[in-house]
Amino acid sequence: MNKQITPTLNPFSVLVNWSESNEFNEGQLYDFMDFEHKALNVAKQNPLGGYDKTNVTVTFENGDEHQCRLDLGCGGNDTGFADHCLSTLEYHQKHHLDADKPWLRNDAEHQQLISLIRTYRFDIEFVTVARIQTIKATELAKQQERDKEQAKREQEEKEWQAHQANEKAFQATLVIPEWAKGVIVATYTEYDKERSEPYSGEHHTKTLRTIILAWSTHTRRLFPELRKACLNYPDTVFLNDKEQSCEHRNNYGIGQGSGLTNVDYLYHGWCVEKITFGTYRSKSQYVPLGEMSIPE
Repeated sequence: MNKQITPTLNPFSVLVNWSESNEFNEGQLYDFMDFEHKALNVAKQNPLGGYDKTNVTVTFENGDEHQCRLDLGCGGNDTGFADHCLSTLEYHQKHHLDADKPWLRNDAEHQQLISLIRTYRFDIEFVTVARIQTIKATELAKQQERDKEQAKREQEEKEWQAHQANEKAFQATLVIPEWAKGVIVATYTEYDKERSEPYSGEHHTKTLRTIILAWSTHTRRLFPELRKACLNYPDTVFLNDKEQSCEHRNNYGIGQGSGLTNVDYLYHGWCVEKITFGTYRSKSQYVPLGEMSIPE
């Protein structure tokens, strides 16, 4: 890197014109190396992408000024003014002969910028160390994300196992009539913000309440039967009213599904449906863990 520049001008101070980072104040003046250290710390605050735009005016010992915008961040973004300038020079040296980048050879302003940067004297060792630090910051942040995901999966597995154990214990206490061929269940769900990843299209729903409303003597899905069962629990009584509920008959699709729901239901809200008992396992195993609300 030393062979690529002819250093003659020493940067003296940095004026922060504006910055997206709260670490800088507009109009604040720094000694050059003080700014470089602070800029590096700001860059390391963006280890997994993104950057803080920061507009600066650098004054050199001879009075010359250089104004530019820095993108302070990891992953190839700027760690400071020196890194910004040296990255610009390195890019030029690597690509100035590329056929698809004629502006690196023909643009007068770019040529002038490269000529200026070649005269700037920087602490090359500091820039090298700064770049290594941002790489390590990214690696650490990625490892922390992996650890976080692993802990999340382990916690979810632990909660699921606990749920299964509780459900099994609950099912063991059930006294299901011989004539029962199904159970009517109400569930209240909401959007799971913690588990969902909207930007990747991954959406999850969590069930907050499960109410066992009634046993059924048949396997048919009859909405009058579902409405009647809603009267067995205070919070589902409103679903007995046709004006406040909606009947869904979509057995195979996704979205509103099948059952009796509140009018504005779409994935989330109250849903009352029948679970029919099969023959390959005991009836109790078809009944989900929930609150019993079947009249005596």
